[in-house]
Amino acid sequence: MLNTISSAVDIGSKSADFIDTLIQKVEKYKTLKQDTTAYLRMLYIEVIMNIEVLNTVSFDSFTGISPNDPKIKALLALIRIDIAESVFYKTSDNPNTELYDRLKRKGKVNNRSNELTKPKSDGIDVKVKQRFIYENILQAIAFVVTKIGLMKMYAELPNEDFVVIKNINIKSRLINIYQRFLMIKTVMDSFDEIKEMAR
Repeated sequence: MLNTISSAVDIGSKSADFIDTLIQKVEKYKTLKQDTTAYLRMLYIEVIMNIEVLNTVSFDSFTGISPNDPKIKALLALIRIDIAESVFYKTSDNPNTELYDRLKRKGKVNNRSNELTKPKSDGIDVKVKQRFIYENILQAIAFVVTKIGLMKMYAELPNEDFVVIKNINIKSRLINIYQRFLMIKTVMDSFDEIKEMAR
């Protein structure tokens, strides 16, 4: 009984911390998001950094590993999604419709390794058979923020908690995240705010 109460208190405390952190993040990025150029450049740099990290790993080495394996924890510690996540901190006093219009630009996500998945309307991911799919930047950002966020949570679970979780193909998830980052970069390379710093 005491263990149950202790666990409930711990979960409640973590939930409160999460909400406090989220409120702080919304406030932190509110001012930055008013400057479309600065914000797009920060997002671009974050995307480039994540591509650089993923360029240095062998996706095959993540085949068949547990979501809380030390290898995945080490990799996730290097991937940043703070700016990408803040795209969705839209408030009525700071709508910045110009920014959201820019992020609706579509790009082509390649399916080179035949591992590409796409969420269906019911939230279930399905494998893509085509050589590529079209998504806009916002859709791709939502994909990577969701997948990376979940992977970071799974990475902290103890082994016994995986009894209730279906097998997760870590290699496939990483490839999907990587391809979305590549698409975001390619589309953003053509933005006027990015052209002079594109690489």
